Amino acid sequence: MNDNKSQAIVIRSSSLRTPTSLTHVNICGQLVDTSPVIRDQGFTIGINLTMTSQIANICRYAYYHLSRIAKIRDSISTTICKSLIHGLVTLQIDYGITVLFGISDHHLHHLEMVQRSAARIVVKIRRGDRQSVTTILRQLHWLPVRKHIEYKLLILVHRALHDGTPEYLVALLLQQAPSRSLRSAGGLLLEVPRVNIEHFGHRAFVQDPLCGTNSLGICATTAI
Repeated sequence: MNDNKSQAIVIRSSSLRTPTSLTHVNICGQLVDTSPVIRDQGFTIGINLTMTSQIANICRYAYYHLSRIAKIRDSISTTICKSLIHGLVTLQIDYGITVLFGISDHHLHHLEMVQRSAARIVVKIRRGDRQSVTTILRQLHWLPVRKHIEYKLLILVHRALHDGTPEYLVALLLQQAPSRSLRSAGGLLLEVPRVNIEHFGHRAFVQDPLCGTNSLGICATTAI
């Protein structure tokens, strides 16, 4: 095990008054110090699983490139501008975006502001202009961030159900089998697992109190 690259983190609730005293863990005889934030597979994970650090990194990276694109916007065409934004900003937001399903509205707002800034640069309008950003997003055929997260998650679930890929998710998707005859029995609904820990459990399985199913409004949910 590489001592310089090994990291450990203790996940705990933000409401825990007494922080854990665990400062290191023993892995195969090697002591690894714990850290409040670790990075794995391109994601920055904090001790409370709020994705705060990940959102901050995405926004910092995106605004850096948006500012540079804005400086040369008058010298490039709209097509080139879109290509630059998709290559440097959109792909950064899109990478592993399903992990952000269920994040707070506060964090989601930061990503939406990045998307709106990118849209303004493409159509060359300033922040103070009264033109609706929602209308601009429709013209550009850009899904809002929340809908984009749901769309990517639905694609992942659809592939797991119909193509059997990725295999590690197929076993997690169980079709709902009601104990009695219901009109929803033929709706291909999936089971929503029960969770004991409100904060961490519902980050993966977000329940919709209005329809009694998952918050996607259809028969698909999974834990990433």
